[in-house]
Amino acid sequence: MSAFNNVSKLISIRTILLSVFLLLMILPLVVITYITYKKENELFQKQVSQYLLQTVGQTQRALDANLSEIDRLTWTLLYEQSLDFLNGPLDSSYPLFEANQKFKNMVYSNLFRGRLEHIRAIYFITAGHEVLSTENLFYTYEQVDRVNIQFVMDQIERQPLKMNWFSDKRSIYRLKDGFETPVRASVTAARRLIDSNTAKLRGYLFVQFNDRFISEHLRNVQIGSTGSLLVTDASGDVIYQQDPQLSQNNKISQAIQDLPSQGQGLQIVDGKWLLAFDTSQISGWKMTAVVPINELIGPNQKILRYLLMMSAIGALVAVIVSFLLATAISKPVINLARLMAFAAKDNLHVRDTQGAIQEISILQFSFNRLMDRIQRLIHENEKQQKEKREALLQALQMQIHPHFLYNTLDMIYWMAKKHKAESISKLVTALGRFFRFTLNAGQEWTTLGKELEHVENYLQIQSFRYRDKLYYEIELEPEVAYVNVMPLILQPLIENALEHGISKSQDGGKVMIKAFRSEDNVLIVISNTGRQVDLEHVRLLLQNANSNNHVGLRNVQQRIQTAFGTEYGIEVAAGEDQGALVTVTIPYRLAALQEDQEGA
Repeated sequence: MSAFNNVSKLISIRTILLSVFLLLMILPLVVITYITYKKENELFQKQVSQYLLQTVGQTQRALDANLSEIDRLTWTLLYEQSLDFLNGPLDSSYPLFEANQKFKNMVYSNLFRGRLEHIRAIYFITAGHEVLSTENLFYTYEQVDRVNIQFVMDQIERQPLKMNWFSDKRSIYRLKDGFETPVRASVTAARRLIDSNTAKLRGYLFVQFNDRFISEHLRNVQIGSTGSLLVTDASGDVIYQQDPQLSQNNKISQAIQDLPSQGQGLQIVDGKWLLAFDTSQISGWKMTAVVPINELIGPNQKILRYLLMMSAIGALVAVIVSFLLATAISKPVINLARLMAFAAKDNLHVRDTQGAIQEISILQFSFNRLMDRIQRLIHENEKQQKEKREALLQALQMQIHPHFLYNTLDMIYWMAKKHKAESISKLVTALGRFFRFTLNAGQEWTTLGKELEHVENYLQIQSFRYRDKLYYEIELEPEVAYVNVMPLILQPLIENALEHGISKSQDGGKVMIKAFRSEDNVLIVISNTGRQVDLEHVRLLLQNANSNNHVGLRNVQQRIQTAFGTEYGIEVAAGEDQGALVTVTIPYRLAALQEDQEGA
C-alpha cells in the first residue's frame, strides 16, 4: 500500500507531456515575438532616423540653393556692374544723395528685381564710412551698431570672397520701436566689394531680408506631428524655429550647442528626443530637427500590439494543441496503467483496446498477450497440479502391488531355503533388492553407495544368466559412498558393457568398477573385457541425439550434464588389453544426511 502511495505522489505523464508541449510551443513563440519586436523596433528606428536625417538634409539643400541664388545675384557687383557713383567725393549732402539714388536704382532695378518681396532693406557702407541705404531713416555711419558691424566685418575678413550670412541679432541697424512694421527682419547677407581693376576695397554690401525669406521655404516642412525645425548660424544664434517652446528646453538647447560645427548626424537627447542635424557648406547654418521618440515609435507600438495579439492567439492555440496532444498520448498510457493496476489484483480478464499510436499500440498488444499468456500458464499450472495429484494417488495405489510381489519373492526365497537351493535364494534376494531400488528410483537423488549396491544386485542377477562366463569386481572408497548422484546412471553403462563386450565373447569376461575421489571430483571407472569397440563411432553416437544406438549411454550423458554442467559426463576409451574403459566424472557433493552426520 505504501508503494502505491509513493507511486501516486509522482508526476503524471499527462502533466509532464503538457508541460513539455507548452514549453516547446510557447517559449519559441515568446522568443520569436521578442526578437521580432526588438529587431523590427531597431529597424524602424533606424529607418525613421534615416528618414529624418534625409528630410533635414533635403531641406538644407533647398535652403542652400536659395542662398546660393542671392550670392549669384551679387557677382555682377564684383566683375560687371559699374560702381561709378562711388567715384566722386561724397563729403556733401548732394553728391551723397545722388549716389544713394543711383544705389537704389541699381539694387532694385538690376540686382534684386525678382527678390524684392523678400528684402526689407539694402545697405552699402563705403571704405570711408559713407552710408548708402534703401532705408530712408538710415543715412549716417553714426546710426550703425558698432559691436555688430565689427563682428560682421571680422567674419567677412575670414572669408572675403564669399557671401556671409548673419542672424537678425547681428543686424548693423535697427529701426526705433515706433517704426516697427509687421514685416520683421530675419537675416542679413553681407559681402565685401573690391575694385576688380585696382583690388582696392570699395565697401561692404548688406542685404537685410524679411521673415518671409526663410519661412516660405521652411514653414511647410513637417517634422512629425509635434516635432520642430530649428536653424542656427555658426555662432549659435537662432535664425528660424518652428516651435519656440521645444527649443527652450534646457537639455535640447544644450545638446544643440554641443553639436559639431560641421557635418550631419543623429543624437538622442535624454532618451526622449531624437535630434537630426545638417550643416550648410554655403552659409554655415546648422539645421536641426527635434522630434519626440515616442512619436517616432508610435506606429511601432501598434506593431507591438499586433504582435502581442498574435502571440496571445498563438499561445491559446498552443495550449489547446498541447492539451489535445498530451491527452491523446497520455490517455491510452493512463488507461493501460489503470488496467495493469487492476490486473495486479488478480483480475486477469481485463484487455485494452489498441489505439492509433504505433508505440502505445505495441504496449497495448503486448499487455493483452501478457494477460492471455498468464491466464494460459495459470490454466496449464492448474492442469499440471491436477495431473500431479492424480499421479500421486495412482502411485499410492501402485505401492500396494509391490507388497504382493515382495511377499511372493519372500515365499520363493524360503521355499528355496527349505529345499536347500542356495543359488535360487541368492537370485531371489538380488531380484528383490533390484526391484525395490528400481521402484524407488523416482526420487531425484540417491547416494553413490546405494547406486553401486543396486549395480551389484544387477550383476548378481546377470551372473545367473551368464553362469560361469561373467565375473565382476566393485571397489568403493568410503569417502565417496555418500556423494550425491542421480539414480540408475550406472546400470545402463553396465548393460552396454555386458551386451557389447561380455556377451560377444565366447569365453565371457570381467567387469571392473572403481569409484574414488580426485580433488573436487568423483571418478567412476567401468572397464570390461571382451571385443574392442569403435571409439570414434561411440563418440559420434553420444553427440547425435537422433540415433537409436546406445540410447542408454546418451541418456546418462545428458542427465549428468543437465544436473552438474557440461564439464562433467562420460568419456569412452579403449581398454588396456581389450574391451572398453568408461569414465564417469561427477562433482564431489555429499548428500544432506551425511553432511549433517559429519557436522554432528
